[in-house]
Formats: sequence, C-alpha cells, structure tokens
Amino acid sequence: MAAKLKPTRSTYVMLAGCAVLVAAGLWWTFGSSSNQSAQKKKGPATISVLAGKALRKDVPYRVESLGTVQPLITVSIRSRVDSQVVKVHFEDGAKVNEGDPLFTLDSRAIDAQIQQAEATLSLAKSQLEKAERDRERIAGLAAKGTLSPVQEADAKTNVEVLKATVAQNEANLQNLRVLRTYYDVKAPVSGRIGVANVRQGAIVRSADSGTPLATINQIAPIYVAFGIPERFIPELRTAGEKAAVEVAFQNELTLSNGKVAFIENAVDPQTGTILVRGIFENGDEKLWPGTLASVRVTLRIDPNLVTVPAEAVQSGQKGNFVFVIENNVARVRAVKVLRTAGGEAVLSEGLNGDETVVIDGQLSLREGSRVDIKQRQAGS
Repeated sequence: MAAKLKPTRSTYVMLAGCAVLVAAGLWWTFGSSSNQSAQKKKGPATISVLAGKALRKDVPYRVESLGTVQPLITVSIRSRVDSQVVKVHFEDGAKVNEGDPLFTLDSRAIDAQIQQAEATLSLAKSQLEKAERDRERIAGLAAKGTLSPVQEADAKTNVEVLKATVAQNEANLQNLRVLRTYYDVKAPVSGRIGVANVRQGAIVRSADSGTPLATINQIAPIYVAFGIPERFIPELRTAGEKAAVEVAFQNELTLSNGKVAFIENAVDPQTGTILVRGIFENGDEKLWPGTLASVRVTLRIDPNLVTVPAEAVQSGQKGNFVFVIENNVARVRAVKVLRTAGGEAVLSEGLNGDETVVIDGQLSLREGSRVDIKQRQAGS
C-alpha cells in the first residue's frame, strides 16, 4: 500500500503565487476594458486652437515694391565766366527760393566794358541824328537843282550805314548786359541747397567741369521711384493718376497722399519690371532724397470679396483649404485664393464671409476634430 504524500510549505507558497497572478490577470482584463469603455463614453480629446473671422468687404487691389526718394529737379550751379568770388549769400543746407542770390563774382571788368559800349552807342546815335538832318537838307537843295542826285543818294546811304552802326552797338551792349548777369549767380529753382564748394576769394572758371559751386535739390514736390512687375502694366495704365501711392519708412513714417506721375516707356529686360515715379507734395519735407521706402500702389478697389487671416489658409494635395469651426467641431473647407496682401488672404470661392476659421493649431486637426477656442495672449 502506497504511502500518503504530505504537502510541504513550499507547495503552499507556489499555490499562493499562482492565485495572485490569476487575480492580477483578471483585474488587467476587466479593468482596462472598463477604462476603454469610459474613454469611449467620454469621446475624442478636445484640441485648443486660435480662431479668426472670415469677412466680406471691399478689398483694394495693390502691388508692393521697394523705392527710392528722388528730388524732382537737381541743378548743379556752375560759373559761366572766369572771375573771383566776392560773396557767398547762403548757409550750407539752407532752403532757397528761385531768384535768390547765391554767389556774387567780381564784375568790375565787365562793368567797365558796359560803360564803354554805352558811350559808343551814344556816339553812334548822335552821328545818326546829324546824318538824318544832312539828308533832309541835301534833299531840299537837290529838289531846287542846287545839288546833284548823286549827293542826295550819298546822304541817304550814310544814314543807312549809321543806322546799322547803331544797331550793332545796341547788340554789343545787350550782349555785355547779359554777360553781366553771370556775375550775380542766382538760384534757378526753389529747393534745398547743399554745401558751398567755393568761398569768398576763390577763383572760378567757366571751363571747370568738375565740382560745381553748389547743388540744389527741389524736394517739394518730390518723387518716389520704384519698379513693378510688367504683369501689372495694364492695370497701372488704366488707373493712371487715380492710382494711390503709399510709402512707409524704417522710422515708421507712413505717407499716403501720393499719385502716379510717370511710367517709363519700356520694361527693363533684365529685371522684368517697369520704372514708375510717384509724386508727393512734401510741403513739410518729411521725404528726403536718397531715402529707401516700402511702396504700395492701390490700382483699384474690388467690391464684396471674402477675406480671412492669411495664416488660416493651408495647402494640401487637393489644393488650399481652411478649417471652419462649427459647434466646436473643425470642418475642412476647400478655398480658392485670389491673392494675399496685408496679412489677409482674398478668396474667390469656399466661404460665405461669416465663418470662424482656425488660424493656429491646424497641424493637430482632422475633419471632425473637437476644438476649444483659446484667447490670443497679449504680444503674441
């Protein structure tokens, strides 16, 4: 008869361990199933996004470029005679008006020549008066037969010769008087004058083609020159002077009262752009020659278009789209973008203009994703 085995302590320990493992497995199975069921009941996670508005409004059709402020007129002042500077009448950088004296040159020699020419003319006129009296006297004697017709003809010829002499002397005097004006150098235009390159006592020469005596820039009104792509030429020509020109500078100065004054007659083949000049009144001289500026030209106003913040538009395999928020759910809407300007995308298709669109957080969204609209933080 076989002997009966008695369970040892190690056997009880093993049985207890197996019981613990079985209980843990049951807890994992039923516990996780209940958690998953709870999550399913709870629904998908909510994604925080920033939102903006689609708006329907009149949208300007604009083109932007970089430009340079240029003076309307630049005049280099040069001497037309050889002389010495007697006086400089302006301060460097001063504002001058047309006709203001700039330089006075030594005119003593030309003044003496004018006096001599005036005396010569006076003598010729006196001789002409005497010759005309002689002609009248000789004509009377010739009529009585006292003098021959030849003497009468000589008297007439002498009068004509002296008339020519008087005319020649008058022309010489007029020429000298014109030359005299060259010794009083005046401003030919109104504007800002630069540094005087000669001072009192300096010798100036008419043949000197180097540094001018001074330079005047007419800056009121003033030009802003810029180039625009050739594809905008038809709209630019149609708009003409009605096109509004705005400029902005690095110092945050913005001016918006400009008009198109000039369109170049040919496109630059190297850049594919055409030169345009906008003109500004610049009475307060806020625009200064040589300054770089951002230029924006409004060619026309397109009415009743839908716009959204530019960051709302996304690109996909099927084209552009935006996420529209409806009852806190993101919906994909395909859109067609006409252009982007001023931080806005102008749409021709896809939205009505009263939607709320996602502008940040799109990477985490899918069709039907639940969203929570968060507030934009100050400064972001």
